[in-house]
Amino acid sequence: MSEVNHIVVQQQGVSIHKEVPAKRSSIEFDISQMSNRTKDAFKRVCLDGGASPADYCHIFESILGRKVVAEIMR
Repeated sequence: MSEVNHIVVQQQGVSIHKEVPAKRSSIEFDISQMSNRTKDAFKRVCLDGGASPADYCHIFESILGRKVVAEIMR
C-alpha cells in the first residue's frame, strides 16, 4: 500500500500534517488466497451473526497477523 493521503489540520497558530494510508479498492485484495475457514469466519462476524470469540480472533489474526494478536492477548 504505497499511496498515502496528506491531511493538514489547522489549529490556532499551528498546522498539523499527517500522512495516512489511502483506502484500498477491493481489486487490490486477492481472496483466492484466503482459506475457507477465514471466509466462513468473516461471514459469521459480518453477516450471519453468532460468531464465536474464536471467529473474531481468527479474523483479527488474518488482518493484523498472528504475532500481533498474540502480543495483544498476553
